[in-house]
Amino acid sequence: MLEDIGTLISKGFGTWTKNLNICVPFIFDMMAAIVFFIFSLFVFTVIFIVPLVSQQNIDPESISPEEMLSMFSNVFSENMWLLILVGIIIYLLYMLVQSFFAAGAIGMARSASQKGNTDLRDMFHAGRENYLNLFLIKLLVSLLVLSGMVFLVPGIISIGDIDIFLTNPDSGFVGTTILTVGMLVWVLYLIILSLVFFLVEYALVIDGLDPIGAIEQGISVFRKNMFPAFLIWFWVIILTVALTLIGEIISYVDIVAQIWPFLQLVLSIIVIQPLIAVWLTRFYLNRTEKKLYSFEDYMLDY
Repeated sequence: MLEDIGTLISKGFGTWTKNLNICVPFIFDMMAAIVFFIFSLFVFTVIFIVPLVSQQNIDPESISPEEMLSMFSNVFSENMWLLILVGIIIYLLYMLVQSFFAAGAIGMARSASQKGNTDLRDMFHAGRENYLNLFLIKLLVSLLVLSGMVFLVPGIISIGDIDIFLTNPDSGFVGTTILTVGMLVWVLYLIILSLVFFLVEYALVIDGLDPIGAIEQGISVFRKNMFPAFLIWFWVIILTVALTLIGEIISYVDIVAQIWPFLQLVLSIIVIQPLIAVWLTRFYLNRTEKKLYSFEDYMLDY
């Protein structure tokens, strides 16, 4: 029996409240992001800054802000392609780790939705079985997102010399208009891309598919359930935007504004992201007519 969106959200919320440990993969993902950020700074410092300081016999404590800025500028200009290469490698490594935890979160949500409970064994099993295929999907999506920048090219070319444009913005009115239109088209392209790939990751992990099969299955399920899929997608967007709007409102209250960034991060990792994973997992399971653990089963457990 197909569930309406209200029922799906309600029952998904019930599943989440009984399986709060679904937040663990998202906590690990955040920790991995912090580790990779620190690692990136370390690599940048060791490869570029330390040799530069050593060669010029500069005392780091005696460097003025202007000199430090000039050093960074020289490093970026002289080693731009090496920096880009190192950045891409580190980002790909992080994406690989992130894919493990993303697959693990979907695996835990699947187990909770089908059996009523889950534990970290489900995370490690789903992550181990699907991280590489999910990484390839994420890599493809990233490339498609970047390819959308082609819509910006006509506007950038029309603007021409950026220095002239900054000194006389009126001279680039046509270019600015074309660039604005290009940005709007790119945003529309990203929305369509988000919808098309909305269920692909869930198809990959839940059905254990390869990337091509997951794309075909995810798009097929979306096409057959386009309106309800759009509603649940829109609901996810509303939740994400709501956190930002709350932050803007709270920013006028000094005391709360100071701790809100931390609270927002906690809410996102502990509540919002796990809930979204459960809702989308339940939606996919329901729309592919797979067994779900019902509330009647919950009641029999007590």
